[in-house]
Amino acid sequence: MKLKALKPRLYNAMFHTHTVSGIVISFALFVCFYAGAVALFMDELYQWENPAARIDHVDPATVDYDKVISIVDENAESFDKSLTFGITPPTEANPLVTLYGRDKTEEGKLTFFTAILNPNTYDVISIGDEPSTHMARTIYELHYFRQIPVVGLYLSGFVAFFFLFAVITGVLTHWKNIVNKFYAFTTKGKWKQIWTNGHISLGLITLPFQVIYAVTGALLGLSILLLAPSAILMYNGDTTEVVKAVRPDAGIKYDENAEAIDDGVAFNSIYNKVSAAYPENNVTYIYATNYGKEDGTIGVRVNDYKSIGGDGIFVYGYKDGQLKEAIEPETRPYAKGAYGVLIKLHYATYGGIFLKIIYFLLAMITCYIIISGIMIWRTARNKPSYTDKQRRFHHRVTKFYLAITLSMFPALALIFIANKLVPLAMEGRVPIVNSIFFMGWLILTILGLFWNDYRKLNRNYIILGSVFGLLIPIVNGVITGDWIWNSLASKQYYVFSVDFTWLIIGVSGLLINRYYLNRPSKVDKAEIVEREIIDAQVGKLAKEEPSPVLQNVIKSK
Repeated sequence: MKLKALKPRLYNAMFHTHTVSGIVISFALFVCFYAGAVALFMDELYQWENPAARIDHVDPATVDYDKVISIVDENAESFDKSLTFGITPPTEANPLVTLYGRDKTEEGKLTFFTAILNPNTYDVISIGDEPSTHMARTIYELHYFRQIPVVGLYLSGFVAFFFLFAVITGVLTHWKNIVNKFYAFTTKGKWKQIWTNGHISLGLITLPFQVIYAVTGALLGLSILLLAPSAILMYNGDTTEVVKAVRPDAGIKYDENAEAIDDGVAFNSIYNKVSAAYPENNVTYIYATNYGKEDGTIGVRVNDYKSIGGDGIFVYGYKDGQLKEAIEPETRPYAKGAYGVLIKLHYATYGGIFLKIIYFLLAMITCYIIISGIMIWRTARNKPSYTDKQRRFHHRVTKFYLAITLSMFPALALIFIANKLVPLAMEGRVPIVNSIFFMGWLILTILGLFWNDYRKLNRNYIILGSVFGLLIPIVNGVITGDWIWNSLASKQYYVFSVDFTWLIIGVSGLLINRYYLNRPSKVDKAEIVEREIIDAQVGKLAKEEPSPVLQNVIKSK
């Protein structure tokens, strides 16, 4: 089945636009998808990374949240309750209570701290500028380049925007034969054909997912830039009014000099009121602003984790407990619900763990599509029509991109190992673990630049990642005593799932290397000769013997 082809001029424009936009953002886009795929399970990873969280789940309705505030106030060096602070109730994935607080220094600079408590005993597990463990959070922040100061979030937004551009131009480029190529997918033939078939077939399968991620990623990453034109056109340049239209609670005015009162409404009372009104929704966050003062407020966020429109926000006055602002899950207007829908679509928080698994698999397929796009770009330029200098440049760019992207697999396993080897009580633990991850990733990338053969580069990274992956359940068992069989027997399913997943990944990687990557490639002899001649020109075979196929060609001449 062939669809109507584009006109030659339009086709050429779409083809070159797709190629340029794709190759420019390819490695950054790979990082976004790879880190984002793992970050989907940020909550599910918490018990594994923090042994203190391996306790029985506590019903969040039984927690005394006012007592939590009092205990943190006693233990924190400085806790300014007039500034916004919030509490995350315990969940099955994270059975601890976490309070996020702020204080203002004498210079007027805001400082942040995190306090983690055991909801059974109300013992303070940790309190300080950073939590004791930050592994999953680091991976999540890498998803939107949080490690790059100021511009990181915007950069991820632009990457998502150009990804949407690449998706649209890709569909238009392959429009004529998109159906035929979808059914003609095969792993036989020349490498260019293999990469192209996989690129088109898997791209078509994941097309809806990619459009969702590109649109939501661009809107979330560039939200501030998008709000500015709206403010100019609709609200005479007042960005506060734009934010208020999306989040009504953001428009509440507070007086720093408001009168302090002691008989305000309790956190527990607000929690119980919202829980009773919306029993099908979980309270995910309780926060307060100007707490303890006459104009203070207490806000509650709810989410049912089952539907796209199942989240809401309720803000009550601290003085009288009266509802001031609300975004109700069932009756909210479009403007108030738009931001919540974007969040749910992007983070897969509307269908449970199985939806997250589907998102994860689709993200991994997209990573393969990105790699195949790089290889299509490379093989399309592996021709005598290009000069030696051009081919050397194409080879170096491809090797650089592959080294950055493929080294993420062993680097990711490395941060899991570092999370266990660096003691939880060590001061400055989070920067140490993060340094091991990023320095390890850098070293692995540099190491890959010395492997000129793409097959060898891929194979070595898979071996390293698989070996590191197999070490993860072993290191966890040695450090915490929760061996994989113990965690299963004690019903610590989140801990077991992480160890078991890495065990499967490690074994699968070694089997793939043993039975697939180590066997001779089924590429025809003519392509082997062509590839080796070109690789020799870029220095690959400078110190190696030619293959038997190439030797026969040389002898025949």
